[in-house]
Amino acid sequence: MGVDNSQVVDLVAKAPDGSLLLVMVEHRPWDGSDERLQQLQDKVNAYLAFALDGELEREFPGHTAAGLTLLLRCIEPPDALVRGLVTPLRKALEPLGLHFEVQVEGEPNLWQDPDEPAR
Repeated sequence: MGVDNSQVVDLVAKAPDGSLLLVMVEHRPWDGSDERLQQLQDKVNAYLAFALDGELEREFPGHTAAGLTLLLRCIEPPDALVRGLVTPLRKALEPLGLHFEVQVEGEPNLWQDPDEPAR
């Protein structure tokens, strides 16, 4: 389980509104490496394939990718490389009706990139 294993969906949870969250877990500190960024990109792509290729619907009948949130849970705020991925990823997922959020362990609210306009 974790960002370093793109073959596994770490956790599926139901949001208060009934939509599903696909949760990916990064249990390691960010290290600013291209390798870590690539692992995250691979994990996101695997989650998108799970959601958009029908596997989500097969595993969770009655749920579709519409309104789905991909949630990255991490132990510290994203580093510069990861921050550079978050905003374009959010913009790319928006037309598909999907969301990408970041939650830092121990913080009560979702992480907001200080360089990104408030949502």
